[in-house]
Amino acid sequence: MKLQIVYFSIIYSVILISGCGKKLPPTSPDIWPPRVLNVKAEDEYHLRVFFSERIDTLTPKRLENFKILNPENSETTSVIYSEISKKRDDVLLTIPKLEDVKYSLLIFNIEDIKGNIMTKAEKSFEPSQEKDTILPFLEYTKPSRMRTSAPRDSLILLRFSEPMNSVDCGIDDLMLAYIDIDSLFVWNETLTEVNLHYRLVEDKLCRLIILPLFTDLSGNPLGEMRILSLTMDDKVPGNKLGVKVTKNRKGIAKTYAFLEEANEKILTDVISVDTTLSFSFYFTPPDTYLLTILAQDTLDSTGIWWGEKQILFFPDTSRSMDEELEIGFAKREELPSDLIRLYEILIKNIE
Repeated sequence: MKLQIVYFSIIYSVILISGCGKKLPPTSPDIWPPRVLNVKAEDEYHLRVFFSERIDTLTPKRLENFKILNPENSETTSVIYSEISKKRDDVLLTIPKLEDVKYSLLIFNIEDIKGNIMTKAEKSFEPSQEKDTILPFLEYTKPSRMRTSAPRDSLILLRFSEPMNSVDCGIDDLMLAYIDIDSLFVWNETLTEVNLHYRLVEDKLCRLIILPLFTDLSGNPLGEMRILSLTMDDKVPGNKLGVKVTKNRKGIAKTYAFLEEANEKILTDVISVDTTLSFSFYFTPPDTYLLTILAQDTLDSTGIWWGEKQILFFPDTSRSMDEELEIGFAKREELPSDLIRLYEILIKNIE
């Protein structure tokens, strides 16, 4: 009996050792297209499409690859905007408000990360009556953020990720530096695009500051501030003003820097300052400026961190200049009311 046990142990060891030297077979190549697992109505203006695997970033952005079908009358509705998630296995679609009937989402030509194409899929869904809580954002502008040699008198196009409240959006949602904007805003049919008629001041770097006051149809504010720089010159100034903020203790948050032309008292630039407290204003023409810093205290809400400094910005041949600004704790009523109001708009509406 003992000999049998020894014999089988030797045989088992030989088989095990011989098997260890063999290579595993190669993995099978991915030849299968992605599948649509589910379509879920997140709220009255958004659908989420779940896929069986990671998909590429290009095909979901093509809005023609999605159509909403009403089976009762065979009418189709276009999708307004498409955004792929960070995991890349689901897509959030912005849609118009639909009737309370059952719909089908038609999905075409979606590729996975290996290039396998799902030619067509169809999933039914029922619209949600939940209120939209997703913040809209500014998807596209024309001219873009930085533009040289803009016409003196023309149009600016703003395209949003979802329908906006055109009734409440107006000139008060903008700040202007050497640029005039007509109060008549021309919106498209889906309320996702607006044309603004502008006129530039000659020989100036003109800035349109789009505040986070535009709201969508559900009242959600634009979760960002956008600044468009326009000039009639051949190019914008290649200048940089670097700033380092100093203070006497830790614990500040939601820090913003404001740059005003000291002579004209015109706000020309606004920037969010990160935790390093070092930042730069770019494309700044040589001039005399008033730099202001505002920040919250993470523990003490009775006041606000504040600093102000007049700067003669006349850089040398390197076209850059560095400054330091010390800030201290102050009461809100002691500070410029217009900047406090703007600061509170930013910290309230920008995450």
